[in-house]
Amino acid sequence: MHHTAGTANTASAAGGAIFTALAFGGMFAVAKSAFAHLDPFHLTLARFILGSAIFVIALLVIEGPAALHPDGKHVILWVLGTLGFAAFNLLTYVGLQTTPAPTASLIMAAMPAVTVLVVWARTKTRPTAPTLGLVLLALVGIATVLGSGNPLAVLTGGIGPGGLLILAGVVGWVIYTSNAGSFPGFSVLRYTAITSVLGTLTIAVITVIASHTGHIPSPGISQYAASWWQILYMAVPATAVAILAYNHANRALGPANAVLFINLVPITAFAIEALRGHRPTVGELIGVAITLGAVIANNLYMRRAHRAPAEIIPETEPEPVP
Repeated sequence: MHHTAGTANTASAAGGAIFTALAFGGMFAVAKSAFAHLDPFHLTLARFILGSAIFVIALLVIEGPAALHPDGKHVILWVLGTLGFAAFNLLTYVGLQTTPAPTASLIMAAMPAVTVLVVWARTKTRPTAPTLGLVLLALVGIATVLGSGNPLAVLTGGIGPGGLLILAGVVGWVIYTSNAGSFPGFSVLRYTAITSVLGTLTIAVITVIASHTGHIPSPGISQYAASWWQILYMAVPATAVAILAYNHANRALGPANAVLFINLVPITAFAIEALRGHRPTVGELIGVAITLGAVIANNLYMRRAHRAPAEIIPETEPEPVP
């Protein structure tokens, strides 16, 4: 009986993780298609007004009104929410205007590699040689894609600013997720709901200022109506459902296993673009293979290295994803 229940839980968790990868992989093409009607700022604001509302309703139902109180941690939660939701999404969508959707998704798949570097900078603890080598290899793979087959193009200026903006956004998201463990009294849902609301407030302020100063257009109801399905897709399947599904997978499968599914994101994005007529270059395919191979190899290495300690030390709280 318990074996059957455990198998069913594992299967549902794997299914949820696959759904997350599919939803995130399609999000880039969907967002790019919405730019014909909405600029990245108003699109991001609409997405997270709806997405945050769903998180808040879920938190109220599951944990009650008291869970909405930040327990005196307003400032740090606002900073993290700004980095995780405002900086990551605004920089990603602005960069997406001049960056192919598959390339943007590949940068997202490099989050585990970026996490290693961010944690190294924060803790001053150097990662092991195999991990550092595989992280650098993953970054070479990304540079290969961004440089259209020539990784050195990143160093010689042969890359547009869009890719760099997306990479900067990824760093902001990694800082946000890597600090989730700093709030042990917060569930994943509570941390995500509160920071998403605070991050959405930042997005709203930036959007209003940019709109009133003439830096971005001020869309009317017709522009939002023309992008209704993109907003709905990005707010519900690609935000609320995907994050909850991934958090379930994180708990049931463990972070080391769940993160492997995120590596399906660029594969999904490349497949969608191929169906739309885009044919990836040899350089892009080589870069994708290098990055995914390095990230998966590092995950397998980390799982093996921590298998013995994991039997003694309880697993840490899983982190949310974009």
